Amino acid sequence: MLHARFASLALAASLLPLGCGPTSSTPTSKPSPADEKVRDAEKATAEAAKAKRDEYVATMNKRLDELNVKYDELKVRAGKAEGEAKKDLEKKLESAKVKRDVAAKKLDELKAANHDRWEKVKDSMENAYDDLKGIFE
Repeated sequence: MLHARFASLALAASLLPLGCGPTSSTPTSKPSPADEKVRDAEKATAEAAKAKRDEYVATMNKRLDELNVKYDELKVRAGKAEGEAKKDLEKKLESAKVKRDVAAKKLDELKAANHDRWEKVKDSMENAYDDLKGIFE
């Protein structure tokens, strides 16, 4: 009887690899209509987010261009000023330059951000813009 159990176990162990062969990697059926609708919805969502991001980038470009005009005006005022006023304006100008560079970097990050990350980058862009705008108020 013991010999029969070992024989059965050996037979089962030898047949096991036959049932565990590789499966075909090519799908045998088309995606279901539900799967296609999900993919279409994901694509539409991504496209809408990209369009919204691109619109926001255009708005921020315009707003930063307006602040660049104010930066140039400040530069002219600093060039004409004398004494303590000149020092104050030059200090303000240097601070504005640093903040302008940060805002430009954030805008570049925003342009490069994918559709599911751009909202997070948008917050830091807003902060950088507000910091720069504060210099000119």
